[in-house]
Amino acid sequence: MNKSILVIGGTYFAGRVFSLLAESEGNSVTVMNRGSFSMAGTGIRQVTCDRRDPLALRSTALEPHYDAIVDFCAYEPGDIACVFDNIPCRFDRYVYISTPDVTRPSPGVRDENSPVLDIKPSDEVGDYTWKKLGLESELKTVAPAKSVGYTIIRPAFIFGPFNYAPREPWYIESIVRDGQVPHPVDATGRFNMVYVKDLARSVLTCVYDGRSANDTYVVSAPEVLDYNTFAAYLKAVSPRDFTLIPTTVERVISGNIPLPFPLTEEENELFDGSKITRDLGFEYTGFMDNIKKTFEYFYETYTSQY
Repeated sequence: MNKSILVIGGTYFAGRVFSLLAESEGNSVTVMNRGSFSMAGTGIRQVTCDRRDPLALRSTALEPHYDAIVDFCAYEPGDIACVFDNIPCRFDRYVYISTPDVTRPSPGVRDENSPVLDIKPSDEVGDYTWKKLGLESELKTVAPAKSVGYTIIRPAFIFGPFNYAPREPWYIESIVRDGQVPHPVDATGRFNMVYVKDLARSVLTCVYDGRSANDTYVVSAPEVLDYNTFAAYLKAVSPRDFTLIPTTVERVISGNIPLPFPLTEEENELFDGSKITRDLGFEYTGFMDNIKKTFEYFYETYTSQY
C-alpha cells in the first residue's frame, strides 16, 4: 500500500511488532518515542521526543505529511490533544490503541456498542481504563476539529513474543523454572485473547481501508478460554511436561498468587471482535499456532536464564 506512517511509542511489544510488520509490507515507517528502546538495524527511522513536551514536539524533525499516525502510548489526559496542537506535520488519520475495558464490566460478551464506564473505578487498573476512555473522547473531539479521520482500536488480552505483561510469559517461566504452575480448579472466569501480530495486522487493515475512518473496533480472537482450556493449550505445545498444582480461587486470593486471568464469572473478559471482519474483511489466525509460536519464543528465552 506504500503508506507513510508515524508510530508513537512503536518500539515495545505491540508497537514494535506493528512497526516491523508495517515496514516489511513496504510502508515508510517513522517511530517517535523517548528513546528508551532502539530500532537500530530494522530499517525503521526513529526520532526521539517526549510527546508531552509541546516545544519538543514542534521542533521534531518529521516528514511534512503522514497518511496515518498510530498511537500506542497515550495514557494521560491531554496526550492526544498535545500531538494535534503541536506536531509539525500534516496527517490524514489518527489511530488510537485503547482497551475494551472502557466498557462496563459484565459477565456477558461486550462489543463496540456496549455501554461505557460512567463512574470512575477506584483501583489502579480502573484509573487506567478511565483515562483511556477520556482519551477516546478527546480524540473524537480534536480530530474532527482538525478535519482528520480517527480510528479507535480496543484489543483484548494481547499475547505473543515481546510481551512484558505477566500473563503467558509468567506461565512459561514457571514451567521452565519449576516444572509446575498453580491451577484454580474452581475458577469460572472466561476470557478472550488476541495474538500480537493479529493486532498489528488489524491496525494496518484500518490504516489501509478508508472505511475504518471515524469508527471503533474491538480486536479479539473468537476462541473463548478459561483456566482449563488455557492450561490444555500449554500442555499441547510445551516440549516439557509440567504439573498443574490444584488450588482454589479462595487460596489464590488469600495467598496473592499472581494468576493473570479472570477467576470468577463476574470478572469475565469476553469480547466480540467480529465487527472488523464484517466491515473490513479482517481474519484472525488460529490460537493453537499462535500460542505455539509464543511458547517457543519464551521457552528459549527462559531456558537460557535457568
